[in-house]
Amino acid sequence: MMMKKINIALILAALWLSSCSDLLNTEPEQNISDEAVIVHEKSANTALVGVYDALQGYATSNIIGVDLASDNVINYNNQNNLVPDLTPNNAGGGFSAIYKMINQANFIIHLVPGVQDGFFTQEERNQVLGEAYFLRALGYLDLVKTYGGVQLVLTPATGPDTHKGTKRSTAQETYAQIGADLDQAEQLLKETINRTRANRFSVYALKARYFTYIQNWEQAENYASKVIATAGFKLVKPYSAFFTGKTTDESIFELVYSTSDRNSFYTNWLSPADGGRHDYIPAREFVSLLLDPAKGGARKSLLKQTAEGSWDLIQYGKPDGSSSVFVLRIAEQYLIRAEARANKATPDLAGALADLNTIRTRSDVPASALTPASGKETVNLAILEERRLELPFEGHRFVDVVRTGRSATIFGAVNANRKSPNFNILPIPLSAIQTDADLVQNPGY
Repeated sequence: MMMKKINIALILAALWLSSCSDLLNTEPEQNISDEAVIVHEKSANTALVGVYDALQGYATSNIIGVDLASDNVINYNNQNNLVPDLTPNNAGGGFSAIYKMINQANFIIHLVPGVQDGFFTQEERNQVLGEAYFLRALGYLDLVKTYGGVQLVLTPATGPDTHKGTKRSTAQETYAQIGADLDQAEQLLKETINRTRANRFSVYALKARYFTYIQNWEQAENYASKVIATAGFKLVKPYSAFFTGKTTDESIFELVYSTSDRNSFYTNWLSPADGGRHDYIPAREFVSLLLDPAKGGARKSLLKQTAEGSWDLIQYGKPDGSSSVFVLRIAEQYLIRAEARANKATPDLAGALADLNTIRTRSDVPASALTPASGKETVNLAILEERRLELPFEGHRFVDVVRTGRSATIFGAVNANRKSPNFNILPIPLSAIQTDADLVQNPGY
């Protein structure tokens, strides 16, 4: 899906203030740009494209923000600073850009129900609304995993800082809103496979992740199983096929780019010889794991050795800018289900290991030697390690270590300052704090 570069939030602000019906009554439709207001089916879909465009705008910033806070990725020019200190001055994660997407989704959620267009069927209206609810839930899930409880803005706002004037909610309250939005999306969307647009399968997969984050293991298993049981989703071989190809069976929800709508993320990862800037590289210790046949296996295909001997990430390395960003893929669902099975009220360690070994087999790694007798804690550690190897540069590692309660042990072993639970979330960027009196910084920063 090609994303059109538009600023829907600013364009729609006047409409929100004056109301859709007033505008329709005062200006002939033929004088209204399709990109200007939500007045019919076409402009509703144009607005929705804008929300996807805003998601493209923040996705890579969030990935690199949380990956640099983990032990998988380092700055090329500061390679000894693994698991660095986190400060408001170097905070990443795409805070303001995520709110931009949420605000654009808010316009759709609030305006589409009132659109008067006889050709805009209820089914089409439900699809647009369902996608907007899904995307708003995704935005808030990315915010809460990165910064903790945030400002819940559920109505359209004007200006560059759309969260201004709202106090921060708790993480629990933020998760509750995410759950409510996902419930709405599940009701509105259909079970139609579309790997570049939200649908009910996308909701199932995001719900599985959501329930994992809040440790509702029965529901995490339930929703992951819904996706795994669908014939249209499967692990592809070789491992590299999911990122060298496009919209493969591996993909549940994928941000697709093209030569005319380019993803510049490759410039951050590749050396100048390959057209990049070499901002980031995989950490040396982690490279060793990926190159180990008994651990990384075929996942070494994520890497390319440069002439000077370092290793670059090529997952996003297509120099024409057409590399996809994978928001949801089936491999994560197997690992979610493995973790859920290991941790639910009546653990199913045999089932957890079966899912774990499904992932290992696809990547040409020997099956785990663990058995149910190995115990829940040992199986959980194996799943955490497998998530690190299977999903290494997709924004999961930092969150996984934190949510499993192992940040002091894993990150603190590298940087003693990171033993503090304050650093289990990133700081709000200083620029956002300075422009919003209602925004309180996270403790410890």
